[in-house]
Amino acid sequence: MQQKTQLALSFLLSRVLLLAFADDLECTPGFQQKEFRIAQPSEFVEDQLIVNLAFDDCEGNATLSFEVSNPDFKVKPNGDLIALKNVTEVGRTFFIHGRTEHAEDMAEITIDGGREIQGSLKEIFKNARTSAVPRQRRSIVASPILIPENQRQPFPRTAGKVVDSDRPEGSKFRLSGKGVDQEPKGLFRINENTGDVSVTRSLDRETLATYQLLVETTDVSGRIIEGPVPLDIIVIDQNDNRPIFREGPYVGHVMEGSPTGFT
Repeated sequence: MQQKTQLALSFLLSRVLLLAFADDLECTPGFQQKEFRIAQPSEFVEDQLIVNLAFDDCEGNATLSFEVSNPDFKVKPNGDLIALKNVTEVGRTFFIHGRTEHAEDMAEITIDGGREIQGSLKEIFKNARTSAVPRQRRSIVASPILIPENQRQPFPRTAGKVVDSDRPEGSKFRLSGKGVDQEPKGLFRINENTGDVSVTRSLDRETLATYQLLVETTDVSGRIIEGPVPLDIIVIDQNDNRPIFREGPYVGHVMEGSPTGFT
């Protein structure tokens, strides 16, 4: 009986200690796993689960949204990565950008056995000066922002967000670099109060594939409080080449009485 009582007291004590230290366990905002390796299948099937990406902003994940660098895929609100259509050739690497009002992060998907059809994007990302993993929660979090080239109106449009949970009241965000206060000027701007980063016109990846900017916070007099922190804008390649038919003529046949639809 005495032994059982001691075991019960030990269990209760361990629960009390866990509760006491729970507040000290700091949540790490962003993707809980940053890199995923997937074997190249014969075909990615439409709407079939590929992998689940767990994202936590440590504040309840309100307004969570995902962007995928490969337009053939999307991430559902629950984190499930799926193909939007049956597809075989997807390249060797693409990226997932997760964002809420409290956190942003990037995850990398590597296709083992995939052909490198978007190698330039991977190379740009690896050469970027920022890390896809926010290292400190209590600092400026400036994850890389992916923007597809050749976007259409309306502009300006929000492309990403810089977060600083410890920013003093009354302080402001400030952005600088090529594309802001250096030529080509005015491409990007930041909301000094919210940290929202927007693009003001269409980008061309052939002109410039990545913009390396700096973000900082300042007081009302313009004195720097924190930063500068690097912020990379990565322009995603889109197929903007007209199709070329090198052979021809092309002759098709349709059987008489065929039902309406594709054949």
